[in-house]
Amino acid sequence: MSVPTAPPPGLAPPSLDLGAIAGPQLIGSLLNYCLYGVLVVQVYIYRLSFPRDNTIVKCLVYFALIFETVSVCLNAVDIFDWFGTGFGDIQNLADPGVGPIYTPIMGSIMALVVEIFFCYRIWVINRKAWWWSLVIAAVSITQCVGGFVGGVLARVASDVSKRHAQDRFVYLWLVGDAVADIMIAGSMTYLLLRAGNKHHRQTNDIVMRIVQLTVETNSVSATVAIVSLILFAGAPGTTYFITPTMILGKLYANTLLVTFNNRAFLHKSTTSQPFSSSYVSSSNTYSGSRVSSNPGSVPLSAGLKFFDPGETVIEQGVTITSQTHTIGDNEIKLDTMRGEPKLHGHL
Repeated sequence: MSVPTAPPPGLAPPSLDLGAIAGPQLIGSLLNYCLYGVLVVQVYIYRLSFPRDNTIVKCLVYFALIFETVSVCLNAVDIFDWFGTGFGDIQNLADPGVGPIYTPIMGSIMALVVEIFFCYRIWVINRKAWWWSLVIAAVSITQCVGGFVGGVLARVASDVSKRHAQDRFVYLWLVGDAVADIMIAGSMTYLLLRAGNKHHRQTNDIVMRIVQLTVETNSVSATVAIVSLILFAGAPGTTYFITPTMILGKLYANTLLVTFNNRAFLHKSTTSQPFSSSYVSSSNTYSGSRVSSNPGSVPLSAGLKFFDPGETVIEQGVTITSQTHTIGDNEIKLDTMRGEPKLHGHL
């Protein structure tokens, strides 16, 4: 009578589904690197489009790039350990390695940075909403604390199957992410639509573009956080939740860069508007509008500064009134010119 032999130490028994353990870690890592590539392209576009942004904005952009570069390097260490030197070792796959550092800890910190940035945008749009910005910031800080503490405990446990022992901190992290993103999307949508409806069609078009981008970007990160939470709570003892949580940090970093780079597309949409003019020969009066055409000069303003009279200059018999409309991240400069022609009949 033959007796089944036990597998060598460290190797998975035949009945164990190795793919269910290694698969989420592999897929999450691949998605992590794909989103990092998108982030690099976004930073490159930003560098070309906005070389004259202020120092704070540039530091924020390059912080996101360096921060996420460290994250993917740590991910590479785990990939080599899981699927290289420790390939086939079930105990090695159960060891999270440095995963808790670049997933919950660094992911929650990146989320905090981006969510605080959106809190600032909400405050600039409506200064009276400062208390609401503080509420969102408090939720974001709470999720960061949950992710940081949960990551530390997971690293100490050194067993991916025991991460559910830190469930309250994981819930705090993922629920806080989803709630903060939903609050940000709802708040900015309400404030932008309420302000934009009071103005002309071109202003409303830009407002709708900003609203659409805000809802889309925050909805993606909120959805991924909710999916992670469902997998974590609905499939205890598994590692399926690792896949979406691995990409949360990259999603937030890309959201930040997309928000910055969207100014170029808004600027393009405004400069593509036809040049409108009218000339009345009886009164010798000319009026028209011009839109600034230098995308590098578009400021990173998050407010809605309508009807700024600017300054009026009288030059060669022509009165030039400069009026600036700032919507979200885009400044439209309209110069209205009225005046009497010179003796030669030319402006």
